[in-house]
Parts: sequence; structure tokens; C-alpha cells
Amino acid sequence: MEAGERAFEFGRYGDAEKLFQKALIEARKQFAQGPLTDPDDGETSSSEGLDAVMPTDASMVKVKEHPSFAEIYIRFGDLYRVQGNYSKAEEALKLALSVQEKCFGEGAAELAGTLNKLGQVYRAQGKFSEVEPYYRRALNIYEGSDKGDREEYAQTLESLADFYRAHGKFEQAEPLFRKAISERETQFGPDDQSLVPMLKNLALLYHADSKYELAEPLYNRALKLSEIQWGESHPSVATLLNYQAELNRMKGDFEVAEKLHWRALKIRQSVLGLEHPSTAQSLGNLALLFHIQCRYDQAEPLYKTLLDIRTKDWGPKHMHVAEVLNSLAEVYKDQGNFSEAEQHYWRAMTITQENLGPEHPSVATSLQNLAELYELAENFDEADRLYKWGLGLSEKTLGAEHPEVAQLMSRYAALQRKMHDDEDENTKNLWQD
Repeated sequence: MEAGERAFEFGRYGDAEKLFQKALIEARKQFAQGPLTDPDDGETSSSEGLDAVMPTDASMVKVKEHPSFAEIYIRFGDLYRVQGNYSKAEEALKLALSVQEKCFGEGAAELAGTLNKLGQVYRAQGKFSEVEPYYRRALNIYEGSDKGDREEYAQTLESLADFYRAHGKFEQAEPLFRKAISERETQFGPDDQSLVPMLKNLALLYHADSKYELAEPLYNRALKLSEIQWGESHPSVATLLNYQAELNRMKGDFEVAEKLHWRALKIRQSVLGLEHPSTAQSLGNLALLFHIQCRYDQAEPLYKTLLDIRTKDWGPKHMHVAEVLNSLAEVYKDQGNFSEAEQHYWRAMTITQENLGPEHPSVATSLQNLAELYELAENFDEADRLYKWGLGLSEKTLGAEHPEVAQLMSRYAALQRKMHDDEDENTKNLWQD
């Protein structure tokens, strides 16, 4: 077990897996009720993982349940979870939970950590209906026992709170975040670095809920602790600066937002390099800020640089490239440069079709962008054709009652009125002549 944990710590996952296998075989031998014959005699294939040492033959001798088995299964669960093999992690952790329930009882403190890990694994797999019951059961155990690990308790509070936040359940998430922060402060003091992610996540909750006055001091506190821990030029500091900048942009304080974005960009560019995804994100944020302020001469070159980076990183036909093309097209459209906007919109739509298929809702969005451009350029016939095309796709994929379909229908109806008004005006002019 100790050798396996050491190998795991140093990222030697194959060695760790094989050592955990051998630990499980030894435990089975030690707690066997009678002689145990193992077909592999302790030699297993690391590629088979936990399955290689699980008893599958009903004729094998009975093995007494012991907490050691749970400890080994938990190690397997952690190992598989780190490697992204969530189905195997789930299997191992459920085995651990079963052993713990038999050895300690269903409400024992020893179960809480395993329940927390299972909640994380279910969330990673997208099995969202399974997540909350495991976190809730773990919290009930922590809160009803004096023996539970208080640090794990705080982590479980934050995990469930973050799950609620991600699903828009802000009212349920907020008290859990606050309780997690209070728990950490009680254990380690108000300046402990472990508070940073919790402060940031609660700030993100308030940020998403448009409670900017509550989010801002939490971002400031998290930033101060991060600067103390890592220094003022660390990428983690840049991440918090980015959140602060976006908060100020949404408040309409563009001057402060710009200063924060420039500082984040400088850190990321100097530490991570110009072509790093985080640096590219800062470029995109600055470009958007300039675009919103109609500072097109500053937004355009940033989007162009971002386009070059995305194309180099992901290839010319990736959806990240399509996103930047759409943003650049918006700048050209707002400048009145319709020919450039048209080229970029069409290129973005082609990439979207190739990646997502010709009937994906995102294709309908691209068609709407183009239709609105042609309408603005008074090319009503082409706008009419593209609106019809987009409506057909949207109704087919989203249904006639979907809000996006209703919005597109409204835009198309406005075009129809405009076209008929022009026809009536032309008829009137002809009659007058």
C-alpha cells in the first residue's frame, strides 16, 4: 500500500496500480477463512487493473470483510479518477463503500470521505441525479459526528455548493459556500491560502447572479491572498484579475476593466507565452471590451491576433476558430464594412457545418447572422432566403415553440414588413409619376 501510494504520488500510475493489486491479494490471503488459492499467485497484469484481482469464481474460499479492503478500493478509486477512468473509479469506490457499511454501519464517520469521492465521480460522468444524494449523505454524517475530518467536511460543502452553482441553484449554493468558508476560517484562520478557491467560487456565484456588490470584495480578498502566496505575477493571479475585469465590464466601469485586463494579459504573456490558451482568452476579453465601446480600431487587431493563435493551435477548421471569425465579422458589420463581415460569417458557418453537421442549431444561428447582415445592407432577397433557411433548421431541431425559433420568426416578420412597405412605396411613386 505504501509503495503504491508513493508511486501514485510521483505519477507512476502503472506501478501504483500493480502494487495496489498485490496489496489486495495479500489482504485477501490474510483475511481468508481457510486456505486461499489465487490463480495468479500474486502476479497480475497491470493492464487489467482492479478486475485482475477481484474474486469471480463462486467456488473460491470466503474472505472476511475488513476495513483494509475499503482502503485499497479507495486507492484504486483515486487512481482511476485521476486518470479520467470514471466508470472504474465508480466501481472501486462503491466496493469501498459496501465494505465500510458492513464494517462500521451506514451512518459511520468513516463513510463520509468515500461518499464525497463518489459524488465527484458521478458529477464527472454527468450522472447529475446521483450527485446530490451522495454529497448530502456525506454532510449528514459529518454534521452528526465528532469524528469526521473537518477539512473533508469543508471540501464536501464546497463540492455540493459548486454543483448547485453550476446548475443555477444559487439560493441553495450560497449558504453552503459560506459555511465552507467559515469552517476553513475556524480551522486555519482568515488568511489561509486554502480559502482562495472557496472565495472565488462564491464570488462567481454572486457574479453570475448579478450581485456585483457582493462579488467584488470576495474577488479582492481572494486576489490579496493569491498575491501573498504566489506573488503578483503568477498565472493564478491573472485568472482572478480576469474575473475582476469581467465584473467591472458588466458594471459598465470600462476604464477599471481595461486596466485589469491589461495586467492579466501582461502576466499571461510573460509567464505563459503569447500562444497559450489563457493568453488568448485575455486577448479575446480585451477585444470584446473595445468592441462594446465601439473602439473598432483597437478591437480588430486583437481579434486578428487571436484568430492567428486559434488557427495555429487548433487548425483552420476548429470551432474555436469559428467563434473568433464571428466576433471579427461583428466588428466589420458594426463598422459598415459589409464585404469583410460577409466573408467572415460565411467562413464561420462553413466550419460550423463541417464540425456539427448541416442541421445543428448553431448553423441556424450563423444563418441568422448572415441574414441580418444582408438585411442591413438592404439585400432583402438574400436576407429573405437565409431567414427561411434558418427558420426551417430551427423548427426541425428545436421545435416550433422554442424561444430561439420565436426570436428568429420575429426577425423574419420584421423583414417581411420592411419588404412590403418598400413595395407599397414603389407602387405609390409609380402611380404619382
